[in-house]
Formats: sequence, structure tokens, C-alpha cells
Amino acid sequence: MPAIQSATQMSGDPISERSRARRGGWRERAWLLMIPLLVLLYANSFSGFSIIEQKHSVLGDADASNYTMLLRNFALHKKLGNEWNAQNRSIGDNAQKHKIHHITYALTGSAMYRLARPVYRMIGVPPEKAVFAVNALIAVVNLGLLWLLLKRSNPNRNPVFPFLVFYALALSTWVFSSVPESWPFSATLVLLFLLLLRRRPLHPALIGAALGLVMLNNVFLAALFALAFLEFLRAGGGLGTVLRKSLVAGVISIATWAGGLTALSVFDSSFRPDHFVRYTIWFKQFTGASLPRTDPYVWQSAGTNLFVNSIVSNQPDAGVPQEALKTTLAESPLGAAATAVWLIVALVAVIAFAKNLRNGWRSERWPGLLSTNSLDLALWCATMLGVTVLLFYPSGFLYSTVVVPALALFLCQNLNLHVTWQRALFFGTLALMLVNNTAQVMVFREALSVLSG
Repeated sequence: MPAIQSATQMSGDPISERSRARRGGWRERAWLLMIPLLVLLYANSFSGFSIIEQKHSVLGDADASNYTMLLRNFALHKKLGNEWNAQNRSIGDNAQKHKIHHITYALTGSAMYRLARPVYRMIGVPPEKAVFAVNALIAVVNLGLLWLLLKRSNPNRNPVFPFLVFYALALSTWVFSSVPESWPFSATLVLLFLLLLRRRPLHPALIGAALGLVMLNNVFLAALFALAFLEFLRAGGGLGTVLRKSLVAGVISIATWAGGLTALSVFDSSFRPDHFVRYTIWFKQFTGASLPRTDPYVWQSAGTNLFVNSIVSNQPDAGVPQEALKTTLAESPLGAAATAVWLIVALVAVIAFAKNLRNGWRSERWPGLLSTNSLDLALWCATMLGVTVLLFYPSGFLYSTVVVPALALFLCQNLNLHVTWQRALFFGTLALMLVNNTAQVMVFREALSVLSG
């Protein structure tokens, strides 16, 4: 018997091994249980307040009223207003602007709205409210894409579920997944692009075509080219090869974007590339911020809303103003504690990243530096800070929707949850995020209730 036992132990018990594999598989997919809960949470957080459908920028700088009209009434040939109107702009004027600048979201979101309407009618909810389910569904798609990225790039073999919870609970994720707004769909496209960049070998033509399609939804996401350039550098082959690949990708991205707009202009002439460029320049001047980009306050405003208030905030203004961090620290002990713990977690991850950069440089100089994990994520965060300052610095909280997934990935790659104190710190952060952001959403609901009359 001892000999038989010993042989069994050495060979392993197949039943036990299968059981462990099944348990491991379920643990890896535990995030799937979040999907119905998150859809219900997001779709109902702010759907009962009429002001959201009547006035833009009342919640986190979202253009929810304009997108509500766009998704409910979308047709390629249908003009919803005069996008050029500079005086007393109506919801329709702004909806037409968003149709031009964010056509992929308009197409996708309106289709999802039409599919969701019968479900709402069946359960006795006014079908028009199905517009609030669109971004809730987009958010869980983003969660799935983030799961794929976490599984593919996880050097410390961390459990991925906590980082999905981090993304789902982040304040900007919660807010913009709960109302019609194009930026969460931009996050979908950014996550898809990150997945594409992890394919080997890299095909410049494919990268360029994908980037061109992303630009149809948000032309300023051309900034993703910085990540493509970094991947071409990582692939090696010499400077000439990198420049050739970059040129091919750049030309094809512009051709794809311009070709897409030209095809769309058959239905609405506003999509014509020359009209699009002229209008985009005009609108940028129309909405230009008052402070120069060299003013330190501009960078402070953009940075805090991108990287701090996007995760936790606790203050009374549902618009999440530029002073949101200052108000949180001064007036909310809970918000101050949540902010402090989040900043400590971020600092731990940044220090680990800096050490990896140093080690990469010491071992192989430039090749070692370029191959450092999270360099692409750090580059994307820095690029979006520049884009926010360039476009409209007060909108950092809105633009953060494409940054928060990168932050979740950055944390996973630079924290080690197998280290007791790091695990305790990160789980404590998640607990505080849940409590604080729930309280913040309730404050927002109260403010919107007053505005709705």
C-alpha cells in the first residue's frame, strides 16, 4: 500500500488535478458574474433624472442630452441641427456635431438602442429609457477586452479579478457608463488597438487601417500612433525599417479615415473630409479654453481630473469641476482617505515601473529600456495628458475614460499581489473606492434631482 500511495502521489491524482483546473477556470472567469450586476447598476444610476436629457455638461462634462437625441433619432442622411450655429446652440445643433465627429459610436449606439427598446417595453419600462443601457453594455464589453489584456500581459501572475473591479468601480467608468456619451466607446477602440499591437509580427498596413477606423470615431485618437511607433521600435530592424513602417501605417491610416468619411458623405455632405477638417478647426476655436497651455493650472487641472478624480472624488458638484480634488480634500474625510490610499497605490506602481526602466537600461541600454513592461501604458497616459491640454483642459474627467483602462493594466503589471502588504493595500483601496464612489454617486443623484425639479 505505501508503494501504491507513493506512486499515486508522484503521478498525481487525475481527478484532483481536474478539480483544481476547474476551480482555477472558474476563478479566472469570476468577472462574468459582474456583468448583469454592472449592467443593472450603470443603466439605472442616472436614468431617472430629466435634466440629463435636457441640458449638456450637467454630469461630469458629458454631452448626454445631445447623445440621447442622436441615438434615439439617428439616420445617416438625417440632419439633427446646424452644427455651425454659434449662437444659442440647441441640443440638435450639438447632436449633429457629435454625429460628424463620433459616427462609429452613433452607428453602434443607435443599433444597440433599437435592440434594447423591446426588452425595456417587455419589462414595463418606457422604451425610450433604453438609451441608458447602451453605455452600460459597452462598459461590460470593455471589461471583457480588459480581461484579455490582463491575461496576456501579467508578469507577476496577479489575479486579474481585482483589477477588473478597479476599472468597474473607478468614478469616471461608473459615471460615463451610465449615460449616453461617446468616450466609453472610444475606450473600446483603444482596448482593441492595444490587443492588435500585441500581435506578432506587426503588420504596418493592418495597424494603419485599424488606426484609420478608430479615427472615424474620434479623430484625436490619432494619438495612438505613438504606441504603434513604440511597437515598431521594439520590433527592431534599424531606424530605416522603423521609419518605413511608420510611414506605411501613417499613410494608410489617413487614407482609411478619409476614405471612410468620403463614403459617409454620400449620405450627409458634412462628412466630406475637407468639410470635416474645416469644421473641426472652427469648433476648436469656438470652444477654446481661456488660459494659455503654458499656465501651470492648465496642467494641474488636466492631470488631476485624468489621474485622480477619475478614480475617486467626493464633492457636491455633479459636473466634476477643475477644483474637484481640492474640494474633496478640504471637505470630505472619506474622499480624502480614498484619494490618499489611491495615490499611495499609484506611487508604489510608479516606483516599481521606474526600477524596471532602470534595470532595462543597465542591462541592454535602449533595447532594454524599450522592452520594459508598461512603457506603452505610461506613454499613453502621457500622450493623453498632452491631448487634453491641447484640446480642452477642463474636460480631463471626460477624457479619462480612455486612461482608466490603461491605469488598471499599469497597476497589474507593476504591483505584486502575492506580497502581503501590497495585496492588503490594493484590496483596501478597492474597498474605499466602493464606499466612497457609491457615496459620490448618491450625492450626484441628489444634485441632479434638484436640477430636474
